[in-house]
Amino acid sequence: MTETHLYRLSQFRLPGFKAELTDRSSSNVTARPVFAGPDAAIEIDGDTIRGFVNGGPSHDTGQLAKFIDRYRRELVAAAEAKRTGETLKIIFSGTWHHIDFDVAPRFEGCLTHVVAPDGSVKTTLYEERVFEWDVTPYRAGYGFVTSVRGELDDIADHLDEMADHGVSKRRGEYKGASGLGMVGGMIWSTSDEAHIPILYSAATGTHEIEMEYELDEEEEEYLSGQPVIGDGSLSAAIVSKLKDLGKHDGWFRGKDIDRASHRPRKLKLFEVPDAVDAIGYWVQFRTGGGIVSTEFRLFGGVPEWPHEVLEKRGDVDGGDDLLGNLYASDWIYEPTIKAPDQEVRVLALGPIPHISLAPL
Repeated sequence: MTETHLYRLSQFRLPGFKAELTDRSSSNVTARPVFAGPDAAIEIDGDTIRGFVNGGPSHDTGQLAKFIDRYRRELVAAAEAKRTGETLKIIFSGTWHHIDFDVAPRFEGCLTHVVAPDGSVKTTLYEERVFEWDVTPYRAGYGFVTSVRGELDDIADHLDEMADHGVSKRRGEYKGASGLGMVGGMIWSTSDEAHIPILYSAATGTHEIEMEYELDEEEEEYLSGQPVIGDGSLSAAIVSKLKDLGKHDGWFRGKDIDRASHRPRKLKLFEVPDAVDAIGYWVQFRTGGGIVSTEFRLFGGVPEWPHEVLEKRGDVDGGDDLLGNLYASDWIYEPTIKAPDQEVRVLALGPIPHISLAPL
């Protein structure tokens, strides 16, 4: 196993692994969902902790470094619990997960590498309880099992394909408020009690899953979830969608239009991505006549209210809590058990929420 495999989850594979199948009716490998995001690793050597992003050292004062400072005591304690007399260092390998504007980015562990002084490595699935979110490890789903036989080099492509299909099935269910999927790949392990990690399969999430299609009144098909964009992070999705605005011509009710200047009086929510230069929309919730929360969602999946009509408003300077948006729908009655008087409305063509530009 190379150094790269230890610090880059996306390149992890177990050398020399061969899948044996003694009982055709049993499953011998398990796929577990992995949170989307760029590769991240935390190395603990005694009291010295170092962060890595995409295989290289993280920025000295970057997001991961500050994260490590916050959890230094917990990280050292977790490493000590794994340490034996023959241990040189512990490496927690995973992803830097950030898909929502109002949720702080965080490290999501996937593998634990215990490195001995002679360079030998024992790798296990990350089952630690270092961070508060670790207590609910199945937040991105439970994965699946299957049967394969052969050398890893011969079956890796097949495992990658199954993993991508599995991620595609989850893109509409396991997602953030932004609409981006939580899952960016699968980690494969043996299905026996040892659960030996064997391969990480990155995913695109682009498989067409029939059960996840919804039909609008014109019988057009829309995917209910978004594929993985870039490294699966919020920043990658924003950059990609902003670039796409300049690559594709606008379209509105059968006519080519210029997105930058086209401002119809009314349009439906599903028409907004093609009709104006917007990459997402706002959703506001109110109860008792007061707004209680606001979320920004990226276009690319199926919006909850695709046929809701948005009307051009005159005051975009914050009046009536428009948040600087040019378009707004009427309030929609959307009661829940906890909020029986809840109403919802959607806003479009306004500012994008702030996102940190600090290096990782």
